[in-house]
Amino acid sequence: MIEIVKENNDKPICQECRNEILDPNSRRYFYPFSGCNNCGSFFSIFSKKELYFDICDECKKEYDDVKSRRFKYSFICCSKCGPKIYLNNQYFEDYYLLFKEISMILSKGEIIALKTSNIYYLICDATNESAIEKLRSIKRTQKPLPIAFSSLEMLKEYITTEEKIDDNSLDIKIIRALNSKFSSKISSNDYFGIWIANDPFFVLIFNFFNKPLVFSSLNISSESPYIDDEEVLEKFYDKVKYIVYNNLKINNIQDFSIVYNELGLCIRRGIGRVGKFIKTDYEFFDSICLGPELESSICLVKENKIFLSTRLGHLVSQHVFDNYQKMVHKLIDLYDLNPKMVVCDLHPYYLSTTFAEDLSYNIGVELRKVQHHKAHIYSLIIDRNIKGKLIGFSFDGTGYGEDGKIWGGEVFVGDIFNLYRVAHFRYIPIVAGDSAIENPVFIALSFVAKFLPQKLNLFNEINNFQKQIVIKQIEKDENVYYTSSVGRLFDIAAVLLKIRENQKITFSGQAAIELENLALKSSENSYLPFSINKENDMLIVDFLETFKYILEKRDYENYNDLARKFHNTITQAMYEIAKNIMDNYGIDTVGFSGGVFQNKILCYSILEKFRVFKIYFHKNIPPNDSGIALGQLNASIK
Repeated sequence: MIEIVKENNDKPICQECRNEILDPNSRRYFYPFSGCNNCGSFFSIFSKKELYFDICDECKKEYDDVKSRRFKYSFICCSKCGPKIYLNNQYFEDYYLLFKEISMILSKGEIIALKTSNIYYLICDATNESAIEKLRSIKRTQKPLPIAFSSLEMLKEYITTEEKIDDNSLDIKIIRALNSKFSSKISSNDYFGIWIANDPFFVLIFNFFNKPLVFSSLNISSESPYIDDEEVLEKFYDKVKYIVYNNLKINNIQDFSIVYNELGLCIRRGIGRVGKFIKTDYEFFDSICLGPELESSICLVKENKIFLSTRLGHLVSQHVFDNYQKMVHKLIDLYDLNPKMVVCDLHPYYLSTTFAEDLSYNIGVELRKVQHHKAHIYSLIIDRNIKGKLIGFSFDGTGYGEDGKIWGGEVFVGDIFNLYRVAHFRYIPIVAGDSAIENPVFIALSFVAKFLPQKLNLFNEINNFQKQIVIKQIEKDENVYYTSSVGRLFDIAAVLLKIRENQKITFSGQAAIELENLALKSSENSYLPFSINKENDMLIVDFLETFKYILEKRDYENYNDLARKFHNTITQAMYEIAKNIMDNYGIDTVGFSGGVFQNKILCYSILEKFRVFKIYFHKNIPPNDSGIALGQLNASIK
């Protein structure tokens, strides 16, 4: 039996295995499941087995040879005894011919669903706009798409960048391009997700295909990746003409990892990271934390070894919720966990909360709850192993607050043991519930109806019937919820700058990303008016004057500059709050967590502005909701 409580992290193909699969004299020639103790897939196929295949005599010799790099390597195999690969139900005995056929299909502008040893991908020619559009329609996404390159040399043919790029990482690196040959159908700004392919499947494809590949996990936007062959065939057989699959069972869901290259900020934890335990000096009781409802993930700790899953997606999707429940039970079994407690979000109606309540009851352990935005800061403290007290800025789109309102612009003071709310952004009203989140114009309309009713004539894109419903509900304070969310402020700014006047968003944070894209075109360094007031010992930040200014000046000032000034205003407000708290509490350590801190402009402006502080961003754990499960460990600290 292999040791369960150990790291089982995926690694890029090593040079020896790369040479082996490209050597015509090797028995693993063009065999993409080649790996050794120095490289290969681990976590995705990780189970309690000692050996995963009925190995042939030649593999058995390597397995038993103490001098071999495959000594006791659990996933050892070759083309004789290992997994077989099929293209649309056709088995290819000659893998050289298979990968040559894959290259020919890609050259024709087709999409391929490709199952590797850890995930199903969708791939296509990155220079073919029609193919990219097909891939987007399959995934139903408008998000930027990552690009795979065979080498740094190929990358330099298509993108000019000043950034230094690690070509031996499984992470997708977000880089800024000075120049690019790629279509805006891949990315609508100067930032690209790039990967120097070091997975054996891609290495072999690039042996024939001499252009970059757009790729993505095989799923529908906001869902977890599909890993079950039968599900893939059922869901995608009429959408994807070519499916390359194999009979290797993928046991554990992973997505690919994404990192901001220069900042070193992880925004998605996946392949190459999930199998690696999170290290910290803090100690915790054995427990399982079930995260939030959106961007769900699962965290467990056993013998103070902390595991955090990949982002599984939005639990409101039945596919995601089914995978989530299976994954919880699978991880408990895989790590032989006997939790002392189950931890979940404070929100009473999250699916993760109701599931946690059932799980804790069924296994007979205590249930504890941690407030959403505090969990963000706790996750940062664990991620960066921060000692002592800090000022924590927790900014995102939504989360249930301790006062029953929707939080999202919170400032805390404290440490890993406890956090105290000392400031927040002023509550603003929103009518239309979740539908307003999908159509930000209703968020802006709610704000204007409440605070700037003289400007209601600006919303001509909304029919009068809808407008009057919102106005009357605001006047009567009926069917209104109040939020301090920074994410919603970005939505309002995007609408007022005519980015999202009456268009539904297709993914979380889309309006904010489009506002950031606008601001990236400006070098403006001034900020807009705002106020900070003290109410009942709480600092309240008010952006009414900010939006008044935007409305007054938008017909005269450049939209790019106004968008940049809005970003600068958020940073300035944070700085003034931090200075106030430092002066009153004597704390000079500041941390930032929550999905808003995936905004590159904010991150760079904080680095510039907060020089008198010791500052922390996330590094190994995403700042978005997929890191919250880690922060919920606060409830199980010893």
